[in-house]
Amino acid sequence: MAAIISNTTESKRLIAPVRLLYLHLMSFPTATSALAAWISARGMGSDTIRAKVISETYHNAGATRKGTIATRHVHLVCGPRVLSEATIVYRAYLLPDELRNQLHSTDLPFGAVVESLGPSRRTTFARAMLAQNTLASDDTVRAFTPILELHATVLTANHGPIARVHEVYGADLLLNMTAAREHAHAMPRIGEVAET
Repeated sequence: MAAIISNTTESKRLIAPVRLLYLHLMSFPTATSALAAWISARGMGSDTIRAKVISETYHNAGATRKGTIATRHVHLVCGPRVLSEATIVYRAYLLPDELRNQLHSTDLPFGAVVESLGPSRRTTFARAMLAQNTLASDDTVRAFTPILELHATVLTANHGPIARVHEVYGADLLLNMTAAREHAHAMPRIGEVAET
């Protein structure tokens, strides 16, 4: 993961929690399941993660393809906090009717909807997006502040790639990260991600 911050003591203090978040995300099959575990472990509330749909469009993939491709732009939220912004381009025609209906009629995130298909993720790009005021505190009230960007492909055993996702994670995920900062020396280095 390439960090776009200077190589200073402050930047190293900022990058350690983001590295921990990145490693956590890599160990789960969907962003939804990773975020649920992350906020639960850090006592960030017991609210369910919901998808606030910003836009959704559909188009036919053409005569040589099997059906409709959908693009879904969402904010993943937990209570009042925006955890991430995501754009998901998915093969709607590969999803059973029941799952497509859930995407249209509920606020379930894409990862929760496709969980029954046994998804996995392959990350193709990752970078830290940090500023000096990134680390959050419980009494901080501010707009969504990006800290980590990921591109990934979502696959299932039966269908292969079903979606490509572009995700940006927010600074509110760094609440209660004192322990991560203190143990930064034990974490692997951040490097450019080609495939994981």
